[in-house]
Amino acid sequence: MKNIIFFISFLLIIPFAYSQTSTEAMKGDFKLAAANLGKTTGYGTFQSYSSGDVKGSQFFYPTWANGSVTTINNEVISNNYKFIFDRVRQELFIIYKPGKEDPKEVLQAEKSQLKSFTIITDKDHVFVHSFKYGTDNAGDFYEVLSKNDSGYTLLKHVKTSFVKFDPRDIQKVKRGDMNDEFVDKTTYYIAYKSANPQKIVFKEKSIVSAFSTSKKAYVENYFNEHGQQDLNEDFLIRLVEVVNQ
Repeated sequence: MKNIIFFISFLLIIPFAYSQTSTEAMKGDFKLAAANLGKTTGYGTFQSYSSGDVKGSQFFYPTWANGSVTTINNEVISNNYKFIFDRVRQELFIIYKPGKEDPKEVLQAEKSQLKSFTIITDKDHVFVHSFKYGTDNAGDFYEVLSKNDSGYTLLKHVKTSFVKFDPRDIQKVKRGDMNDEFVDKTTYYIAYKSANPQKIVFKEKSIVSAFSTSKKAYVENYFNEHGQQDLNEDFLIRLVEVVNQ
């Protein structure tokens, strides 16, 4: 622990205790920190789930992944660490990479010191702290789907909630679907430069209204040319990229 604080002293990190994970692979990683619960001040606890099987996941990516962190002082942490992002609490957790000293200790990054972080899966996924874009979703992180500092940026906000099985839900009981589950609420935003992001839904009128008057003709023309395509996340990414050209 001392070595981590010394190496990245500019980022406040605290040990984190986790009571139960949604995947078996995570249990060993949290075991050491959980064992220290109550012995040392500064430990946090996460909600314990009574169900043996939980549908979905609270994590952006189900296992520890390579990536990096950029602090509010523009200092970068990347080498020797792996990361996992909890979408329920909107918290980033860090461990040493396998083979490094004390690889089982789980650390929790101090959100107020985070400017952005990257999780690498099949590609780089960049997340920015919401304070960059105003007061909406305070303390949460946006995934940046398309970025242009002098134009339009497409943001994705996913907030995950834990929902316990309700035995009064007759339809689920009939289907035999009696698991607790993690439920994602996904919202898309378009921001001009660093202005407050405007929430959009998957309707042409809503999307067109997020752009300035001078750009509306470009957006409407794009819809006319690509109206046969599914209106989904990929459509939004391509649209924003075209408008920014």
